Amino acid sequence: MNFFLLSKHQTIEENVLVTSKVLFELLNKKKHVDQLFLEFAKKQNVVLNLNIERVLYLSLTFLYSLDVISIQNNLVMRKKKNDS
Repeated sequence: MNFFLLSKHQTIEENVLVTSKVLFELLNKKKHVDQLFLEFAKKQNVVLNLNIERVLYLSLTFLYSLDVISIQNNLVMRKKKNDS
């Protein structure tokens, strides 16, 4: 499955780029992954299920690969602009 393309058979929550944007906006402070996922579900008005959680983990991996988030002591946070 190509997670970067939308089709008429996919919901917006299945798109990695859109989901990454929403997750990044929710990271205004350090959060645990479970807390972040619950806030995502509440904001997007969706029920968490295995498929959506897979996309959320892919989105976190995408953000991490872009070096805009970091993980420290099991907490996810935005990276500061001057961090290496």
